[in-house]
Parts: sequence; structure tokens; C-alpha cells
Amino acid sequence: MSGDTEVGEVKILSNLKSTSDQIKKCISINLLQACQREVNFLRMIDRKAPILYDNNVIKNAIRRYEMFWLPMQASSPDVERIPPLDVHWVWHVHMLSPYHYEMDCKKICGKIIDHKLQSAEEIQKRYEQSVCAWNNFCHPEPYDFVSSTYYSKNNTTTSPTPKRENYSNTSFSSLTSIYERKSSYDILAAVSRQRNFNYQISLPHYTSPLFLKEAIDRYINFLLLKQTYDDQFLTPCYDFDLIWHTHQIHCLAYQRDCTAIFGHLLKHDDSVNDRTPNSKLLQGEAITKKLWAAHFKDGFWRRGCMYRGHEAPVFIGFEHQDMTNITYGHIHIPSISLKEIPIHRSQLRLKLYYGTKKITTFNADLSNRHVTKDSFSLLWQPSDVNGDTISGYSNHSMTSIVKFPFETASPKDLLIELSLFDKLLLQKKDVIKLSGKVNLESLLPTPGFKACQKNVQITLTSSNNNNVNKEYVAKITASCTVSLNRELELEAGEYIDTKIKKDTRLWSFIHAASLNKSALEDEVQVSMATHQLIDHRDGATYIVQIVHSASLLLSMIIVYDAEQRLLSMAHLIGSDSLPCKGQLDINLQFLPHLSASEERIFLVSNRDGDFSIVKGSWTGYMKKPHSDKHKNCKQSHDGYLKVELFNLLRNTVQKLQLPAPDGSTLFIIGDAQARLSGKRFHCRSPMVAEHIASIFAVSTLFVLCNPDRVSDKSEFLHNSSYSSHKWPMTVASGYGKHVVYTDHQSSNNDWNNFVDITPAFLVSCTDMCDGFNSFDGVAACGNCGGCGGGGCGGCA
Repeated sequence: MSGDTEVGEVKILSNLKSTSDQIKKCISINLLQACQREVNFLRMIDRKAPILYDNNVIKNAIRRYEMFWLPMQASSPDVERIPPLDVHWVWHVHMLSPYHYEMDCKKICGKIIDHKLQSAEEIQKRYEQSVCAWNNFCHPEPYDFVSSTYYSKNNTTTSPTPKRENYSNTSFSSLTSIYERKSSYDILAAVSRQRNFNYQISLPHYTSPLFLKEAIDRYINFLLLKQTYDDQFLTPCYDFDLIWHTHQIHCLAYQRDCTAIFGHLLKHDDSVNDRTPNSKLLQGEAITKKLWAAHFKDGFWRRGCMYRGHEAPVFIGFEHQDMTNITYGHIHIPSISLKEIPIHRSQLRLKLYYGTKKITTFNADLSNRHVTKDSFSLLWQPSDVNGDTISGYSNHSMTSIVKFPFETASPKDLLIELSLFDKLLLQKKDVIKLSGKVNLESLLPTPGFKACQKNVQITLTSSNNNNVNKEYVAKITASCTVSLNRELELEAGEYIDTKIKKDTRLWSFIHAASLNKSALEDEVQVSMATHQLIDHRDGATYIVQIVHSASLLLSMIIVYDAEQRLLSMAHLIGSDSLPCKGQLDINLQFLPHLSASEERIFLVSNRDGDFSIVKGSWTGYMKKPHSDKHKNCKQSHDGYLKVELFNLLRNTVQKLQLPAPDGSTLFIIGDAQARLSGKRFHCRSPMVAEHIASIFAVSTLFVLCNPDRVSDKSEFLHNSSYSSHKWPMTVASGYGKHVVYTDHQSSNNDWNNFVDITPAFLVSCTDMCDGFNSFDGVAACGNCGGCGGGGCGGCA
């Protein structure tokens, strides 16, 4: 640039104060390695959700952090010591306000306590040593306080669990009510904001080294701008905001590096999230975009790096499915652990009964094992410790070593019998028998919590062992999950053009899911259908609403239970949320990406976050000639829908096509299946709502991606070889309907407007990964990491 220019209220300088290389030389940590560890840490926190977002847990963690962890680290500094997870989380959040962290550390313990992220191998290596150090310094405060006390109600035992000294009658509320917080920073409020941030960077592409390397380069650009325009409030995008967070939690390195770059500590303020007109955040965002465009070739907007359009689902109003009304299903036991074997015998036999019916038997040869050692345990799982496959294991997604049916109307006990004995020829001798049981209610999901794996503890005791008076005790821990056998039938409703007013519940969902928020008004018009899915055996009902709007770039599937509790949602996502293929490492290009104009992608969410990503595109279509000699065209010219489903809980990828090569419209997604041409759904997973949303996402993709479009019944015979207009699922998803009405008549029918125009807005040019200026406000939200919903406000 030849000279300084004025843009708005900002004077754009002709040159930056430093070069990228000069800034990089000031960074004293390996940002890529550290960022990969940061991503792993945040995923571990989310896997523990909602434990580590619970207010009582956080309040208690702050107490433990200030009373024990900081003083211990000050008295004997060890940056490789592993803190308890609850303490580590609040420590992490505290460090993201570096100014307050420095001030609070000096106030609490007289010095800044350093921190660094470690690899999984390093954590495993130092874990026991860290627990020992904690117990020596912090006794009687337990190390693993969160899981052992607060969520003890999730674990079931047939005998009282001994409590730690001084904690048998101590609750979180009594511990935290008498404790006065020492830190000036409101860590509790910051944890809620960080939950939103964690959601924004939770999609799989944030694990790609190539994506993170480019984010590091953008972070360097951000530092260059801040160094040059030190008086401006600048806002980051989520990709390099993650790098910024990573840098900050290496406290002393961040302080040293900031001093080298700026001459002072660079503040980080995540409390600025007001997006009203002329707010500090919006003004800072506009300034950042202008400065970025003036100094850098690559655009500020970048695929997969922007605000995802809404905050974490827990803040939208999602609830967990009520598991108390389960009437039948199967109990799965993926693993059984036997500990504290009381006496040595060469042979062991474990029998499991449900009621009086024997389920299975496990045998083990103990002749060469020291079973009475405190650390000894036996573990049965789908692949045992010797690498042999246990009978009954299958490749089904819900693997287990034990499976049995149950009905809550006639509950029975799970009985476990343990026999320890020696062998003499074909005879048993010196037999010791122990047994214990647990009721069905203890095996089922805990009311009020998500349906997940549950650990059940069972104490086995001896009785009448060859007239030996000594009593023996052993302990079993069994992990339990539940599978259902839902057979749901679709009762479809009609599509109705509806006006939705602002401040209604549905309007808030539309606001969250629409890709063109600039078209939102106080009253929006959508085409909506409400369906029911009913299991006629016990009356279990799910309500499904499907909402379409071309002007809002919206296709949304909402799943409620019979009491109208929001359980799951699926909606279209665009390039703000997902990268293109070229942003991913070659070996990671199976991760979800949006790289072609014909691709559509649904995101399926529940209260705990993202459940799956369903991607569709149409292939093999050839337009049929209208001449008489071509009227017998083969069906293959219609093409088919290619579907890729990414299960974000299991980190698996599933591919299918519809119709299948044999013409079948049956498809299986995870633990559920359905037919486009049918009305019945089958689901074995307790996450029924999420599977319903995924199934309707596939069906809606068939409608959105299908190039053979119709708008009324007169066109069916001419245009479509498939009988899509007769298939219950495709019709329920909007096929052949005027899903969008406008106030004026158009030469193009409304359905074509929805299908043809929307995809063009969802992605920019296939070959480009940038292009903010061209698609600002069109591609989707297009907003940076400061866009409310948990984004960091920026730097002052």
C-alpha cells in the first residue's frame, strides 16, 4: 500500500509493525502439539458432561482448586503433576483470563502457577504419582471427589460403600456454602461460557493437523493486527481462538511471549457477547474484518471456522429422554470385573442368572496367578486378556458378553454365583461358593440422566462352605447398557403454511437452525408438517415436526416426546460449520466436509451435543428425453442418493445408497432401520429420538438432493420412475409438496426455488475455501468467534 487510509473510524496503516516470521520466533511453545492436546482435553471434559458443567460440582471444584491445588503447586512446583479432573477444568477456565489469573495466583499463593498440557502417555505415566502427592498434601480431601461422591447415585451397590474420613455426612452444598471464593474472576460463570465455546469447536475437523496448522497461521496474523492496532478491540474466528486458548493455558510462556510481542500481557475477554446493533462486539468484528482484508491475502472468513449458528444445545432447551417408562428391552453387559478374590484356588467359575434362568457361565484357570494380591482382578469383555474371543461376541454396534431380555412388569434379580475350587482328576475339591444379586431397577438407566453405560457394583458373600465358619467376600463390577426393541409406526400429518411469531418456542428453534438469519423477522412463514410415531404395543409416542423455508435456508426436523419435551433436532448446516476437503489431511478426508455444490448435510443434536452428521448427494442421474422412442428409458438413469453418516459418539462412518442396487428402499442407521417406502421404524438403541431424527434426515436428503423434481401430481408419471410420491417417508419429508409459499406468483414453482436455490447458498465455489466477501450474509451466518453463544469477545 502506498500510504495510510481511513476506513470507517479506523486508520489503516500501510505496513504492519512486524512480519509473520518475527512473531513466530516470539512463540516459545509448540502450538500444534499443544493444540492437539487441548482438543483432546476439551473432548474429555465434554464426555463427562453434564458432571463438569454442574454448578455444585464447579463450586466445589473451585474450593478444591483454591484451598489445595494452588497451594500444593506453590509449595512444591511440578508442571507435570496431574490434577483431579474437576480441579483441572476450573484451573483451565481460570487461565483463560490471564490478567485475573496472574492477580489471583499472587493473592492466593504468592506466585503464578505454571501449567502445560501433556500427552495421554505422560498422563498415564504420572497419574499414580500425582494421586499420591495429592493424598500426602491434601488429606483427607479425596483426589477423585467428583465421581466418587457426587455421582455415587449413578452407581449401584448391594452393600454400603465406605466413605472417606470426615466426608461420610458431608454434601457439596454444606462444603461450598461455608467457603468464600478467593479469586476475583467469576469462574462459575466462565464455565458456562466455555461450554458454548467447546461446542463451537467440537466437530471432528478440529482434530486435523492441517486444519490446525492453518489456524496457527491465522493466529499469527491476529497477533500481527493486535500488535499494530493495539488500541482496537479485535475479535477472532473459532479456529484461531482455539490456538489463542491453547497459548494462554501455558501461563508463563504466554506471559513471556506477549511481553516479547506487545510489551505487556495480552488480555482475553470472553464475557463480551452482546450482539445488539452498535455493540462493542459487532463493532470489533467489523473492524477486524476490515483490517484483515487490508493486510492479508487470505480472507477472514474461512470454512469450518465460524460461529455454528446457535449455542450449545443444552442452552436451546433440549432435555434427556425419560427412561422411567421403559417397559421391555434387553440388558447388555459389555464387561465384568471381579476384584478382591478372597482365597486362592486353581479354578474359577462364574454363573449369571436372571431370575431362575441361567444366562451364561465364565471359567478361568487361576493356577498360575496370584489372585490374593490387592491389585489383582479378572476382566471379561468382548476380547479377553489373552486375546481370545469370548463366546457370544458379535460385530454389532452394541457389543456385549451378556445379553438378556427384561420386562418391567415382571422384574427379576440378576444373580451371580462364584465358585472357587481345585481339581483332582475329574472331581472338584475344596469348593468355596459366593453369591450376590441386584434388582432390575438397579440395572436400568438412572432417571433424570442420559441413557449411557452404567456401572453396577455387586458384593458376593459366602455361605455354608463345607462347614467352614469363615466368611468370604468378593466384588463384581458390571457395566450395563439397555437396548430397546421399539417398533414405531408413522402417522403422517399434512404440510401447512404457517406463520411463526417471534418469542415462541418454535421461532427460537427456527432462529437456531436457519442458515440465512438475515431473513428472520418478527413473524416468519414456513411450511410445516407434524407427524407421530407410535409403538402400539405400549403406546410410546414420538412427535416429529418438519419445517422448510427457502428464504431462511431452512430444513429442520424436531423430535419431541409425548409430553412435548425437545429430545433431538436435525437441521441443515453450511460451510460456516464444515471445512472443504482440501483443508483436511489426506488420511483424514473421511471426516465430515462440504466440498461440492450438490452436497447437503444435516446435523443431528441432543441435549449433550452433536449425535451425528448425515451427508447426502445425488449421483447417476440422466435427464430423460421426451421423444417417444426414448419413453422406455431404464430406471438407472434416475440415479440414487449417496449417504454418509458420521456417528459422532462412536467416531464411525457408515455409507449407503438409496435405492440400493437391488431397488430396495430399506436402510439401516446405527441401531435403527426404516424404509422410504414404508411406515415402520425399528430401533434397538435407547437413543430413539436421535435415530428418528437421523432417519428423517436421510429421507429429507432424498427430497432435497433428488434432481427429478415435481410440484404436483400431474407431473409424477412424466418425471419420476421412482414411486417417491407414494412412499410414506419421502412424502412426510416434503416430496411433491409446495413446501414454500410466497406472497407473489413466480414463473418457477416454489419447490424448485427451495431445491435449486438453497444449495447455491449453502456452499461457495467448490475449488475455493475462502471467499468471505462474496458470500457474506449468504453462505450462512458468516460470523466470527465473537458471535455470542460462547465465542470469545476478543482482546481489548
